[in-house]
Amino acid sequence: MKVVDFHCDTFSGFRHALLDDGVQKDLARNDMHIDLEKMRRGDYMLQCFAAFVFLGEKQDPTVVALEVMDQFFRAMEKYPDQIAQVKTWADIERNRIEEKISALLTIEESGSCHGEPELLRMFYRLGARIMSLTWNFENEIAWPNRIDMRTGECSPETEHGLKDKAYAFIDEMERLGMIVDVSHLSDAGFWDVARVAKRPFIATHSNARAVCGHVRNLTDEMLRAIADKGGLTGINYCPEFIDPNPDPKARRSTVALMARHIDHIRSVGGIDMIALGSDFDGIEPPLEMYDCSCLPMLEHELHRGGFSDDEIEKIFHGNALRLLKEFLPAGEAY
Repeated sequence: MKVVDFHCDTFSGFRHALLDDGVQKDLARNDMHIDLEKMRRGDYMLQCFAAFVFLGEKQDPTVVALEVMDQFFRAMEKYPDQIAQVKTWADIERNRIEEKISALLTIEESGSCHGEPELLRMFYRLGARIMSLTWNFENEIAWPNRIDMRTGECSPETEHGLKDKAYAFIDEMERLGMIVDVSHLSDAGFWDVARVAKRPFIATHSNARAVCGHVRNLTDEMLRAIADKGGLTGINYCPEFIDPNPDPKARRSTVALMARHIDHIRSVGGIDMIALGSDFDGIEPPLEMYDCSCLPMLEHELHRGGFSDDEIEKIFHGNALRLLKEFLPAGEAY
């Protein structure tokens, strides 16, 4: 079953390996969750690669995003016969015909733009087609939900949402054809986006809060709001967001638990709003699907749970491709 995955942190991992250890990771084969060999075994059609920015770093967030993107571009240049960046729908179609994996650039943290539309447009020109408004820090655009980076304690942020700059910023994202990502955004910010968004928006890597109560997951009301806008949520494989076990040390990510989230989201917002957003190379074990070669395990579990072939196809790639076709330019992009 062909796979489209809306979120991973692979090239942020490449950047850290180079800066921290002087090691240049290779996309062909490595010790991470994602590489070309594993993607082939997992039947990947398209992977969204995030330029993740940690605002706790001393370095300018714009520079951090560009350093991650440099890792992305170097990998595309090294293996052009196996994987190629996509900026348009025509690029996806061409890669499919040429049997290449498609690579879509995204940004996790709008703080990389300092709230400035000029930087947003530059990132779009480099190929970024999805951007999350926050990670776990307040920035010029919005507040995230409350997550203590030291203790892991968290709670919904229901008072602080989008800031004044955010509205023009979101307007410009929608004009460009860049998808607004609400994963990590505060609850208040989510409802601000739902109120002002003119186009579908997405939670690239978030699950159902009714199944697992972590604030990184979405309430049933949020799931319905995304579905009503024609958007998607990508199932996150992180044990913290999958497993409701009250003992943090006992939590693990399994395909059975993932299927529970998928089944719940289907019952709330419908099958057409479900996609995949692994968060591979940004999450810790224990993971039953230990790397991206393991996607057939999830397909098998969904079949076992009574999902039809058509429903699984929508989850694995159909819904994602529908949304990308709506947003991406048909042909050449600037």
